[in-house]
Amino acid sequence: MTKVVIAAFLSAFTSSCVIALNGERLTNHTSAEMSVMKLTKIQTLEGVHQGSFSRDGTRLALMDQNYVEVMEVASGRKLSRIAVPDAIFLVAKFSPDAQSVATAYRVGRNNGQTSIKATLWDAMSGREKITLAAVDQDWRRNVDLSFSPDGSLLASNLGGIARLWVTATGKEVRRFHFVPETGLQDQQAERVLLSPDGKWLAVYFISLGEPAYKVVHLWNLESSQHQQFKSEIYLDWQFSADSRLLALTAIVDKGKLTEGSVAEIRDVASGKQVKVIEPPREWRGVYTVAFSPDAKLLAIGGYKKFGVFSTETGELLGSETHHRAGFFQDSELPSQLSDIEFSPDGKLLLTGGNDITVKLWRIT
Repeated sequence: MTKVVIAAFLSAFTSSCVIALNGERLTNHTSAEMSVMKLTKIQTLEGVHQGSFSRDGTRLALMDQNYVEVMEVASGRKLSRIAVPDAIFLVAKFSPDAQSVATAYRVGRNNGQTSIKATLWDAMSGREKITLAAVDQDWRRNVDLSFSPDGSLLASNLGGIARLWVTATGKEVRRFHFVPETGLQDQQAERVLLSPDGKWLAVYFISLGEPAYKVVHLWNLESSQHQQFKSEIYLDWQFSADSRLLALTAIVDKGKLTEGSVAEIRDVASGKQVKVIEPPREWRGVYTVAFSPDAKLLAIGGYKKFGVFSTETGELLGSETHHRAGFFQDSELPSQLSDIEFSPDGKLLLTGGNDITVKLWRIT
């Protein structure tokens, strides 16, 4: 991969939307002339579709299907490449100290079966440190990996089970179960997310029985406080940096002609919905979400377009186009955004797309 130099860019940096408040949808039209935020593309990284900043902003993990590259942000220097023969990488996340990278990847077996594994790697050398004992046989599952603040624990949903692992030893220390009131026993942990302060664990349980069960549960790991709310997660979710808010891409109007996806924001302590943001119609819903470091902004990625919204008012503050389809493109899939993330200082926005590019944008 061509060496990427973004130091110069960093040193140089010294419509309409529908808002739902407490379940009530309101329409707020924001014209392009009223935009208060400018997004300027400063770098395009080819051949990768997702990126993740380290917590201190000094490193960047770039994920292709077949490898993960760790780069130094200031110089663009490649530190390591993580690869597994015949594997397809699904997620890559830095440990809080940026010394390790946790990945989930899909591998095939000689008997034709496919399984998902999770491994911790040394960020500098790319060497394997620990591979978790759990293996997931469901190749369709969205795999979540998230660290505790001190990096000692890793949360995962491998095998449809919500678990916490000790990163030093790979030992499982706790798992989370919940049997729905319906009595259905086949519920699975479809998503799992540990809050940045390590206080909360969010688990999205689903059951495909009748009636279907799709509920997010929130556990306070310090007090054992527990609450839940019904929602159907589409593709992405994220805690705010202060762990007070949870944003998720939620499916609405299921089974109707108006079915689509929106950005839903929840208060973590109570589980109550505080905002629902629906992007402009041409975005075709919400695929990915990310809070700014101060949680005042929510970045949303959709179809071709992405933008930054106020979490307080739901107003669209600025938007741009990640992908401009070619004339002969016959598939809509490359135009969908798969990843969006603020840099830790809030000055840059990273977007990743199914067009196999990651782009960095300066926010002014």
